[in-house]
Amino acid sequence: MVSNLRLVDPSTATNPQFPEGLEMLAFSVEQRHLPTLRRPGDIIRLHRVTVSQYNGKPQLIAKIHRAKECSFCLFDGRPEGSNTPYQVSSDTYTLEARDPGIISALRSFGRLLASTPLGSTAYLKRIKDIRAGGFFDIVCRVLSVDNRHLDADVMFVWDGTDALPLPFTVDQLDASAGEVVPEGTQPDPAWLAARRRAMHVHGNGTVPDLPALGTALPIIITTPAPVEGKSRGPWVLPSVGSWVKLRNVRSWVVAGQLQGRYLPNSKWAPCNADEQALTEDAQRLKVNNVAGWAPSNLEHWLANTQQVQPFTSLRTLQIQAGDGVPRKDRCLVNVVRYMPADVADFCYTRSQLGLPHTDVNQDSWVYLVKLHLQDATGEIDAALFDKDANEFFQGFPAQDYSKSLQDGTPSPACFALQKKMDTLLGLQGGQEGGTWIECCIKTYYTDRKHPLDTCQFRIFATRLH
Repeated sequence: MVSNLRLVDPSTATNPQFPEGLEMLAFSVEQRHLPTLRRPGDIIRLHRVTVSQYNGKPQLIAKIHRAKECSFCLFDGRPEGSNTPYQVSSDTYTLEARDPGIISALRSFGRLLASTPLGSTAYLKRIKDIRAGGFFDIVCRVLSVDNRHLDADVMFVWDGTDALPLPFTVDQLDASAGEVVPEGTQPDPAWLAARRRAMHVHGNGTVPDLPALGTALPIIITTPAPVEGKSRGPWVLPSVGSWVKLRNVRSWVVAGQLQGRYLPNSKWAPCNADEQALTEDAQRLKVNNVAGWAPSNLEHWLANTQQVQPFTSLRTLQIQAGDGVPRKDRCLVNVVRYMPADVADFCYTRSQLGLPHTDVNQDSWVYLVKLHLQDATGEIDAALFDKDANEFFQGFPAQDYSKSLQDGTPSPACFALQKKMDTLLGLQGGQEGGTWIECCIKTYYTDRKHPLDTCQFRIFATRLH
């Protein structure tokens, strides 16, 4: 088994040849004998480590649990940590008189390191400034880690700003890495496993006090394929809720979602909380600025309501849904997709849906449409139905839009409705940041005893321009 650690001390911090420290590979027959960090920034004492060369750089080799080979002690790196090691390679270890002083000095060095900017600031960006196809550094908080898949971990990070909204049709793979999907074929399963449309707001891998605003940017960390009969080895990730500095992360867009890709030469380190980000987030909450890319002039929104209550982010909407209480909220969102995909199928007769007729002499038509909505914080599917849909599609009454002209072309009504939906998706062009609608969303349940499984969303009291 092997473990990979990167080690720093005051001598590497002042040496321009080792700005990121030295790499150490630890080997042992059993994984339990390898050094296992509780958290980044902890302190390790090593004896009889070997220095070798790899790619022209020094590399430390530690062969654990063999006679006359390397031994180690791991200490808590926090200021209040104990001077008694929490993991040792041998029960017969001893501490020298000078060790407590060295440990104290390294803890002080660790605090200084955490407060030092991560390398050059030329690539340091906020989430709102990241664009596809480049590299970036970022100071951020870890909101969630999804490690349910063997081939990739997904770490969601936050700095209080909103990623640029993009249409669902935007899809930019990393051509430089040879990852373009050939036409007519499907992406690699590992790539598909890494695809996440939104962060799960419920579950053990999420911080309990999720911020209401700001994008949770997915950072895709591809992990080594496991060997049959063995685990994939240690894989140290930041703890959920911690602030970290990420360096040299690749950016790309998958089906309209901005993602970061953590590469073999990407780095991360613990750091202090970004006070500027926290201050800006508090100000956004105070003024109810839920959408950083939405036009400030409501006349530029493609749909409006008559409601005056504060806006609610979709992340908050989903968190609230877990308590089983029906609600009515006002949201500011993009429309990403709609179902059915063909506007000709937007309406059904009442008898087709098993609904009672409003006119005994006529089987009337009703809308049944689902809009896939997103803002910077999350995504939901919201239904448009019957009278609420008629109000939304004002000027386009429910009818049989599947009727064609004699030459087989769509009817003028169907063509006009299609054009309206294209505008709603931002396919007619427009400003950076996409098209936005103000809408009222009703949260209800088919079984309030199981709210997360039966929660439904429905648009009401909203009119499309």
